[in-house]
Formats: sequence, C-alpha cells, structure tokens
Amino acid sequence: MKNGFFLLLLTGLFTNTLFAQELNNFFTTLSHKNLFNGSVAISKSGKTILSNNYGFSNLEKKEKITDLSQFPIASVTKTFTSTAILQLQQRGKLNINEPVQKYLPDFPYPNITIKQLLNNTSGIAQEYNLFDAIIKEQPEKIISNQDIIPTFIRFKTSLSFPSGSKWEYNNLNFCLAALIIEKVSGISYANYLEQNIFKPAKMKNSFVPLDKKIKSSNQVELYTYPHLYSTELVNTKAVKETFLIVEKSNFYGNGGIVSTALDLQKYQKALFNDQILGKKELEEALTATKLNNGKTVSYTIEGKEMSYGLGWAMYTDESEGKIVLHDGNITGLTSILLYNITKNQSVILLSSSGNLPVYPISNAVLNLINDKPYTIPAQNLSRIYGSLVENENKEKANQLIQEYLKNPSSYEASERDFNRLGYQFLRLQKCDHALQIFDSASLIFPKSWNVFDSYGEALHQCGKKEEAIKIYQKSVELNPENKNGKQVLLKIEKEIGK
Repeated sequence: MKNGFFLLLLTGLFTNTLFAQELNNFFTTLSHKNLFNGSVAISKSGKTILSNNYGFSNLEKKEKITDLSQFPIASVTKTFTSTAILQLQQRGKLNINEPVQKYLPDFPYPNITIKQLLNNTSGIAQEYNLFDAIIKEQPEKIISNQDIIPTFIRFKTSLSFPSGSKWEYNNLNFCLAALIIEKVSGISYANYLEQNIFKPAKMKNSFVPLDKKIKSSNQVELYTYPHLYSTELVNTKAVKETFLIVEKSNFYGNGGIVSTALDLQKYQKALFNDQILGKKELEEALTATKLNNGKTVSYTIEGKEMSYGLGWAMYTDESEGKIVLHDGNITGLTSILLYNITKNQSVILLSSSGNLPVYPISNAVLNLINDKPYTIPAQNLSRIYGSLVENENKEKANQLIQEYLKNPSSYEASERDFNRLGYQFLRLQKCDHALQIFDSASLIFPKSWNVFDSYGEALHQCGKKEEAIKIYQKSVELNPENKNGKQVLLKIEKEIGK
C-alpha cells in the first residue's frame, strides 16, 4: 500500500514538472512575441506548478520583473470589494438586498440595492463623461469616490435603465460599494482591506494606494501601444488618455489595488478555503445574476459565453467545471484571476505591456494543464497590418493579407480589431488608410454584415457614395435585419438623386 502511494506521489510530481516545463516554454514564447511581460502563478489540484516572471519591470533600465514586483490589478479589485461587502453582511452589519440609500442617505436613486451595485444592474450613469463639466470648472481637482453622489445630484443625472432590468459593466457601482464599506466599518476602504483580507490571507505585498499616481518602489512601469497600428511599446506616462476622467480621478473599489501574482494566489486560496468569507456568502457571490424578467445575465467575450455574479464573472459552460474569474484592464496593464472550483485549478496573470490577449492565454493554459490540445496565441494581424498601412508600404501590407488568407493560424485576427483600426484611421482623417483596412477586413470576414456596414460607412464619409451603396447593399444582403444599413442606403441614394 505504501509503495503504491509513493508511486502515485512520484508520478504526480513528475507530471507537474512536465507541465511546469511546458508552461514555462509557453510563456517564454509569448514573451518573445511581445505578448506577455509580467508575472504568472498557476496551480493544479491546489499545488503551484508554475510561478515565474517574464520580461522587465522597467524597459528603459532593463530591470527584470521579480516575485516582489507589484502591479496594479485593475478590475480584479472588484472581487475584493464584493468580498468586503459580503463579509459585512456575514457579520450582520448590512444586508445587500437593502437600498443603497439606507447607508448613503444622499444617494438619489431610492430603488437601487447594494446587490445591484455588485452585479452591475443598477442602471447608474457611466463615469466617462459624467465629470467633464466639473473638470473644466476646476482643472486642478482630482475626482474621487466622494464626488460621485454630489455629481448625480447636481446634474440630476438620469438612470441609463430601470434598476435590475439590464446588465451593464460599470466602475462607479463598485466605487459606491467602497463608500458603503467605509460608512459601515467606520474605517477607510484601504484599511478595511488591509485588516480583513490582506492580513488574514498573508498578502504582505498588497495595498490600496492613497494616490494611484504615486508608485511604490517595487511597482512596475506600464507600457502600451499609442495607436492600434503601433508596433512599438511606449511608457504610459507619454500617452494621453481617451477620457478626461482617467487622468483626473483617484477612484477606488472598482480598481486600485496594487499586488503581486503570488499574493493574488494567496487571496484565491484563502477565499475559496473559507478563511476570509463564509461558504453561504461566497456561493451568493458566484451565483449568476437574474434580471427582473427572470432571464440570466449573459454576454460573450472571445467566443465564450459569460455570466456575472457579485463582483465575479463565470463561464456558463460548466462541462470542464465551474470556472469563475475577473479580468482587469487599464492603459498598459492587463490582469486576470481565474479559478476552476471543480478542479481546484487557478490561473493568475499580471502583464504590464499593452493589450494582452488574456482570455485566449488563460484558456490555452487551462487546456495545457488538463492535457488537452492548445494553441499559443499569435501576434495581432490588424496591428502589424495597420503599421504597414500607416507607413504606406502597400505592397507588403497586401502580401501580409494574402499570406494570412493562405495560413490563418499565422496571426490572430478579429472583426473587432479591424473595425476599431479602420475607425481610428477615419477619426485621424486618413481616408485612404481607413478604406484599405476595411477592404482587407471584407476579404478576411466575407460573411460579416457588420464589416461591410462599417466599410460602407467609411466610403460614405470619404465621399465615395456610389461605392458605398454597393457595399451597404452587400451588408443588407448578408443581414436583411440590418435596419441601419437600409436607412443609410436610402439616405445616400437620395443624396445622389437615385
């Protein structure tokens, strides 16, 4: 019996070593392709099989990432905010089914509950342009959580939809939840997490910064591509944000935590081993949300159907186990904490180099550690193609598309990426570039009515109305329900007197 046990143990160790080697090769390849620059922590059956770092914490100084390198974890923070709220419920300090107004009396929407904040069904306005007038009035002001409710009141901001009727991802939901944590606990959000999550989980390298712009000594620099057609990373300090509020805010609760991959692994283990939250509360957090009409929240990311609980997303397909997760994305940073509850497997990724294909990478890792076929994500076709177009290297650009059409596995290509690239060139008033992008997109995605709709719009904006009619007709042919296409067709035909 003892010999059999030791044989099983040795077999397990040998298998995990092979997985570790294959995983290391996987991330080394991604790093060489400039698709990953960061820290990794992966576990199988609760045991860490890979904990490693790839690339540089500071590209300019060539300082390598280490286990102590700290990253902003962006929206993975939402799982902490949810956990904190549910801890307070577990202790009888609040009830998530109660109105937000009970705890924040000035909150102007009486029917919204705490639960609707945590499951993104509140209907409150998005942050993106909400504070523009205040920022223009007070250019030096930094917008924080405390400014949200006064702004709603001042501008009599309407709800985007009746609470509970729709799901819409919204950062301000979790900022308001953080205010409730502070009101109920009597201490700051940062101190609450330190005392009730970081310390119990032994997360010694995690904190909530008072000012997100001031970095810790171990915190990595962040790098991004300044344009969708850029192939060279630049420090985010040199990049202007799309929305004013990003540069002029210091929100917390929705994001903000700074941590390491190993600390996030400690958090995952403590949470799912019932060390920082009760089973009942955790189960509530991981239950898919139902709307007022009884329908379960559902949306798609990278071809995977998802649902959302309380601060946690989850795959609706549970054939490989119940998988819960949250990703995060800010300029120059991508993160994910993914946990397969059924198989006790986790994938934690923190990358400081632009737009990491976090879902394809995570899904490939899951396949790898479960001994299933996987594909290493390839470089982004639209970015490389866009760079050639921007540099007016038309011959090489066309050659690249032809090569891809012959061998689609050579690059990653998506309608969304090509559409966004085409529209970026349109906004920059580079019509020739935009039309070249959409034309190539129509070759790659010949059955996509949406690609032809976008191509038609670009032709119309660029004054090529006759050609726009033909392309819009193709879009409507592919999708007879394309009402916008039909309306624009009639408009263009009227403009040219047809």
